[in-house]
Formats: sequence, C-alpha cells, structure tokens
Amino acid sequence: MQARAYLVETASPGYTMTLQGPEIAIGRVHPEFALRLEHAIREARSAGLTSAAIFSAYRPPAFGVGGFHDKFNSLHSYGLAVDMRGIGAPGSSEAQLWHEIAAKNGVVCPYGPRDRAEWNHCQPTGVKMIRPNNPLRETVTAAGPSDLEGMFEAGNSVIEDMASAADSLSRAAPTPVRALEIAAKSVEPKKPVEAPQRSKSEEHAAAERVAARPVQHAKPERVAAKSTQHAKLERAEAKPSQHAKPERAESKPPQQAKSSRHAQATRAIEDNHRKGKSNRA
Repeated sequence: MQARAYLVETASPGYTMTLQGPEIAIGRVHPEFALRLEHAIREARSAGLTSAAIFSAYRPPAFGVGGFHDKFNSLHSYGLAVDMRGIGAPGSSEAQLWHEIAAKNGVVCPYGPRDRAEWNHCQPTGVKMIRPNNPLRETVTAAGPSDLEGMFEAGNSVIEDMASAADSLSRAAPTPVRALEIAAKSVEPKKPVEAPQRSKSEEHAAAERVAARPVQHAKPERVAAKSTQHAKLERAEAKPSQHAKPERAESKPPQQAKSSRHAQATRAIEDNHRKGKSNRA
C-alpha cells in the first residue's frame, strides 16, 4: 500500500517502533487512517513542518507503554493512533499548524495543541478510549492482533467521517488519560450475578424432593391448635376466680359445730343413765 510505504519512509522510529520494526508497527495501522496520515504529513511538510513524522504507531498492550493503566484502553493497541514528531512544542505555532492540517485531512488530535502530554497524539476518531464492551477488544491479545483483518473491520465502526474530523479541532480539549479511565469505571454497569444453570436431571431431582415433602397445611393446623389453646386460657382467666369454691364452703356449718352437738348428746345420755341407776337404788 502506497500510503504505508510513505509513512515507513518518513518515520522517525521511537522505542516501541524500533522493537517491532517500522514495517510491522505501521503495517498494523488501520488502512483508512494510514491514508489520511499520508495526506496530512505530505501537506504539513509542504507547509514548513519539514520533519513531521510518526515516531510511535501500533503498540501491543504487552509493551506496557502509554498513559493508560490498562493498555487495552489505548487506541494504539488497535492500530488507531500514532504519536508525531517534528510538529513543535505544546502550545507552539507549529503545533497549532499541525492540528489544523491534520483536521482538514481527517486526522483527529483530540487533546488539542496545548496539552503538554498528548498534543502530538493523533487518531481517526474522537473516541479517546476503547471501553471493555467495544468489539475491538475481541480482536487483540496482549501480544498483538489475533486477527489483523478482523481488527481493521472492527475499527471501521469508530472512524469518523471527513466532515466530522475536520471540525474536531474545535472540540479538542486537554484531558489526562487517567481521568478518562476513572470516569469510565464510574459509569460501567455492574454485571448481574447469574444463577448457576441446572441440568434437566438436577431440575427433575429438585422437583421430586419438593413433591416428597409433607403437605404444608400441617403448619397452619398447628397454628390453629395453638390459637385454640390460647383462647381457652383466655376464657378461663376471664371466669370468676377459683377462690369462689372456698367461699361457698365457708358458708356451710363448720365441722366444729357438728362435733359440739355430738358431745352434748352423749353427755345427756350419760346423765339420764346415771339418774336411772339412782332411782332403782
């Protein structure tokens, strides 16, 4: 591809590009993005930025390079980002010129020309981070693309059209990449805890255990019996006290009165008996 050949020819390789070799690092850049970069660099060099060049392109997550804590968040891991050299310092007129030329050619530099850390970071989209639910995540491993063409295909969905990219400079804003990660974590939906799936045999066994259990009506019957006992106790407590029985007993003649009358009768008989003896004498 002519665009990639030009990017390799004009590259100023940094550490990660040297580790891989420029052909591999640039060969893994998305084709549409490579084409836009070629046009932007050619124009920038014609406009006075004669050393404008790519120094970092594709970076596998395993390299551990970049601002993101999770390297799978970085667009470099998907061939959708490059870092530039020869565009001046942050906030310089050269940086401003590069950003204007890049936007016109469909290259988005989302952090703006004044961001001290990311002013030279460019991509074909305003998306700053690849979230865990993005299909791109399925196309790479820590070592690199598991399917290069599949990675390019998935990348098509995030690439902005030329008109939107041309307006990107007005939307560019300095943003620490760690702040992006923190913000993304705060809005990630929590995964529901799924109940373990049971096999048909397990479901059948569970149904048999339920069927073998005693009928649950027994419990209401026991409750009803307890309620009846409580009602009886309450009615018993509501009746007059059992002290009434002793009270009725006290109204009868005491046993002492019976004993006294018996003694009097005995004495009368004895007196009569003695009188009879006296008369016969």
